[in-house]
Amino acid sequence: MSDATKARRPGRPRSPEAHAAILRAALELALEGGLRGLSMEAIAARAGVGKATIYRRWKSKEALFVEAVQQLARMPEIPDTGTVRGDLEAVVAATLGRMAREAFRIIPRLLADAADDPHLLTAMQEALLTPRRAALGEILRRGVARGELRADLDVELVTEVVFGTTVASVLMSGGDTSALPDLPLRVFDTLAAGIGGRPPD
Repeated sequence: MSDATKARRPGRPRSPEAHAAILRAALELALEGGLRGLSMEAIAARAGVGKATIYRRWKSKEALFVEAVQQLARMPEIPDTGTVRGDLEAVVAATLGRMAREAFRIIPRLLADAADDPHLLTAMQEALLTPRRAALGEILRRGVARGELRADLDVELVTEVVFGTTVASVLMSGGDTSALPDLPLRVFDTLAAGIGGRPPD
């Protein structure tokens, strides 16, 4: 069997360069014109590959975008520093350190564009939001198990307050990250201290 024949056999290694070019092209086109009018044909043309090359890797545009966004917003390991506040501080620093700078500019637009597409919106939420919400919940549950947090803590509610405030900040600022290093900790500290005033004597 010739080398040329071997090269054409199914299952040959896929080109990492082509794979990266497709993901990059999808994000570039989404940022330029949004998701609604974007097609696999346009992605293939921008990446310099055939449309069949894309469909060998992804069955749908939704699946392609999920992977593209995951490359921008990679989820770090969940640290265990021994305290809830230390864990939060570490995971926020690791997240900001691993996320590409353009992610904070692209992701709000992608989420907004996906609002009218239930399948794409679900895929984006599962790629971006669900793992991070789960990580925060794990940190809080560890705090409960250590006795650092109250045993009857509503973990889901606290998760939504801390996580939701952070997501809202990114969306409303259009991707401005200046508040992100301190925001989850500020929200947690406020919750931990309570918001009630001192009772009257």
